Amino acid sequence: MDAPDAPKKPDSPPTPAASQPLPFGLEDEIDLIEYLVTIFRNKHWIMLFAILCATAAYGMAKTMPDRYEASVQLALRQPDDPGGISPDNRRAPEALTLMEHSFVLRTANENYRHIVMAKMRSRTFGIDFIQHHDLLPHLFAEHWDDEHQQWIEGFTPDIDLAFKIFSEQVRSLAHNPENDLLRLYIRWHDPRIAAEWANDYVQAFNDYMREQAIAESRRKRAFLLEQLKDTRVVEVEKSLYRMIEAETALEVLARARDNYVLQVLDAAVPPDHKFSPSVKRLALLGLFGGFGLGIAVAIGSVLVRKIRKAMAAYRAKSTDG
Repeated sequence: MDAPDAPKKPDSPPTPAASQPLPFGLEDEIDLIEYLVTIFRNKHWIMLFAILCATAAYGMAKTMPDRYEASVQLALRQPDDPGGISPDNRRAPEALTLMEHSFVLRTANENYRHIVMAKMRSRTFGIDFIQHHDLLPHLFAEHWDDEHQQWIEGFTPDIDLAFKIFSEQVRSLAHNPENDLLRLYIRWHDPRIAAEWANDYVQAFNDYMREQAIAESRRKRAFLLEQLKDTRVVEVEKSLYRMIEAETALEVLARARDNYVLQVLDAAVPPDHKFSPSVKRLALLGLFGGFGLGIAVAIGSVLVRKIRKAMAAYRAKSTDG
């Protein structure tokens, strides 16, 4: 009688790929001790390299031109109602009708602040400011002969490039959500010029927005006068006259206010200290950057040595085979 079959032994689980030794002498686990020992052995070279990087950063900071930052703190003024007439009090004889309300009032949009900031950053106003304040010789100083007041070798400045330089390197605008105030920054090599440009920029923008409001009022009045010639209805004539009066009041208010859109809370003054370059900051960045790069090179030398060892093992195995 045949013996009963012996119980089969369960198959041993396959060895995980992670526990299998790497070929050609490469170790499976990272030996941190070896890296630390390598860093410790080369600590003098690492520190020397870090000091050299800090010295190079210090020298680079000394050769860079100084830049100063002047700023103006601003408050945004909301549009006023024309002539003090309340559009909600329509029972009074001087009240505006619905048509007059929508035609005359400069109602502030919910994103009015964003619109004003976008216009301050706009290409149209930026180029207008550059041209009217003669900023091109400053923005392209390397091509300008200050003694003879002319461009060198017939150089023709590119206004688009000038606006790009001005918007990216000179002017910046920030909004503080805590107090809803704006701050305009101007960065330039001369602190006096930086403060002058900052104050002039705010004044020029107020004039720019005022001229737009006046031009809009004139267009509306011209349209209303044309409509007045074609109507014979007394009530319509009264309404048209009230709208003409309101538009005239808006123009008068625009001309009378110096700070039409932006109210200056703190005017720019020439800064005493430069904004950039920060010699200490660049030197510290060079020191820590050189230190980190030196450690990376030391760790990389260990990896290179292991790769070379693996390649040597591979060549030896190929020769034996």
